[in-house]
Amino acid sequence: MRRPSQVTVGKINGLFLSWNVYRGKGKVTFDPPLPKPWEDTRTAANSPWGELWLPPSVPEDGIYDVSVTFESPGSYILWGRADDGGLYHDAYITVHVEE
Repeated sequence: MRRPSQVTVGKINGLFLSWNVYRGKGKVTFDPPLPKPWEDTRTAANSPWGELWLPPSVPEDGIYDVSVTFESPGSYILWGRADDGGLYHDAYITVHVEE
C-alpha cells in the first residue's frame, strides 16, 4: 500500500487563509476574495480543488490583510480557516455591526 500524495482527491497543497460567514443575516464581502475552504472542483471557482488554482503568495511579513464590508447591521459570526493542504485550523469571531 502507498500513502496518498494528497490529503483529498485533487486538492492543491499550499498555504492559504480564508474568512467566511458562519452566521449572519446580511451580505458580507471580503477583499481580496478568498479561497473556498470546501471542495468546489469547478475551474475558476477559487478553490484548492478546482483546476488551475494556485495558492496566493504569503505576505512578506506573514500577515494577511483582509477588508470586510457588511451591508446590514446585526450580529455575525465569521469563520476563519488557515490551511496548508494537509492540516488546517479554524477560528470563529463574533462581530456586532451597528448602523
